[in-house]
Amino acid sequence: MRIATVDIGTNSTRLLIADVENGEVKPVLKVGKVTKLGKGVRKTKKLSEESIEKTLTVLREFKELIDKFGAEKIVAVTTEAARLAENSDEFLKKVKELGIELSVLSDREEAELVFWANVSAFKPEGRAMTVDLGGGSTEIVYGTAERIEYLESLKFGVVFLTEKFLKSDPPKEEELSALEEFVRRELLKVRNRVKFPFEVYAVGGTITSVVAMEEEMEVYRPEIVHGYKVSREVIEKWYKKLTGMTVDERKRVKGLEENRADVIIPGLAFFKVFCEVFDKDYLTVSELGLLYGLALKEAKS
Repeated sequence: MRIATVDIGTNSTRLLIADVENGEVKPVLKVGKVTKLGKGVRKTKKLSEESIEKTLTVLREFKELIDKFGAEKIVAVTTEAARLAENSDEFLKKVKELGIELSVLSDREEAELVFWANVSAFKPEGRAMTVDLGGGSTEIVYGTAERIEYLESLKFGVVFLTEKFLKSDPPKEEELSALEEFVRRELLKVRNRVKFPFEVYAVGGTITSVVAMEEEMEVYRPEIVHGYKVSREVIEKWYKKLTGMTVDERKRVKGLEENRADVIIPGLAFFKVFCEVFDKDYLTVSELGLLYGLALKEAKS
């Protein structure tokens, strides 16, 4: 059966078209665009008209692709921005008018889907952790191939961190210090709940962008990104390099999506601090985010 999964996040909207059968997922097409649905939502408690329209425009493009590739079923979800917004029902209604039934996923459902997708693919021998840094929230799940031992949905992502801490362009040293200290405090709470050792699978646009920049990709290549081991030194290198640039300068960096240039700094700060707190020399980058998790669930049902 050919299905389409759609993930409307706080910062990005993504589509996966895949053939699912006998518990297996065979991707046919994967695309994503930065739509910033959750821009300003923590302050206003509303999805802005501009963000809604931008997201709907991308969804119309996705619907054409879904029809073109002959997907028989659409599974569409939205996450933290819609969980927070008072007017999310209005957004869901507009999406339904496009022929897409949209569900608001709980943070726990989101986290579990990503964890099982990665564990089933990478097959770790011992314990593993998935770290899914999104736009509005960050899901951390820890456990084994048999069971989840700890799950945490941190109520911040790259959009929230940008809006809260980064007021200057390029950011000032004191802004970066405050950002790092906030992330460190939050991650130390997680550290106290887990046992070592464990493998880390990092998910989301920040960490995949690190690979794309490091490999100077003019065209994004998921087959290279998936499974790539990003060292702590590489994360720190790009953090130091990009914090010294303005947003406009970052937009010209090869491998960095132009629309991600404004939120890449807090993402890099997060993973820099993560490696320090958990004493990790490297992170394994994964392409298996929520889209794949949704498809895998369909394949196994």
